[in-house]
Amino acid sequence: MKTLSNNKSNWQQALILLPILIVVVATVYFYRLTTETGFQTSIELPKIHGVILKEAQLLTKVQLSNHLGQAINNDYFIGKWHFITYGYTQCPDICPTTLFTLTQLADLLSISNDKLDTQFDFYTIDPDRDSQAILSQYIHYFSEKFVALRAQTSQDAQNFQQSLGIKVEITRAYANRTDQHVIKNEDLISVSKGEPLYQVSHGLTILLINPEAKLQAVFMPEITELGMNNFTAEVLYRDYLKVIKYYQQRSLL
Repeated sequence: MKTLSNNKSNWQQALILLPILIVVVATVYFYRLTTETGFQTSIELPKIHGVILKEAQLLTKVQLSNHLGQAINNDYFIGKWHFITYGYTQCPDICPTTLFTLTQLADLLSISNDKLDTQFDFYTIDPDRDSQAILSQYIHYFSEKFVALRAQTSQDAQNFQQSLGIKVEITRAYANRTDQHVIKNEDLISVSKGEPLYQVSHGLTILLINPEAKLQAVFMPEITELGMNNFTAEVLYRDYLKVIKYYQQRSLL
């Protein structure tokens, strides 16, 4: 009788402890689940010479043409990483220097073991003077594989530039024939006597579009000892790999 009584007592104790054990196990499971999820969703942004966007920004309303006259829309950017530099063909120094640096980066990528499908694009901010023919000749100075892009209308240019944060300023001016003073309006600025002024200014960044046609990173130039803004292929290469690693980690979430 004592044995039956003891067994009954043990079962009663087990039934009492069972809900407590269930609560403990559930608490531990929930804690591990939340901590692991928190770890995955708090991937630290790597440091680069520029900015990696935590949430990549989708390009919108892309309506351009390339140096071959072919239409370019959002689909063009899908499936590859795209480096985009911007400027104009009559730029005396910064634009060609940046493009030359990208040719060096392309060489680094071609000899590396990294299987990265990468395209390099040059976008003209001065389509009024940079025609298709001019762009075709200009881009081939640097690489047969590079692509030059231009907008057909001012609205297309505005849409593309705003989606990428490209800052552009073009100023024009001309002199009055009688008193040699400059006639001014909202598009004109003062200049001295002489030929009409046509001045183009823009920022200096390199933009990186991910294979989903989203702006993923903005690379900034380094400042040299002489105070010059400058990109180097080696730094761009290292930063590019950091961006790709971050993108791949985010894709796993």
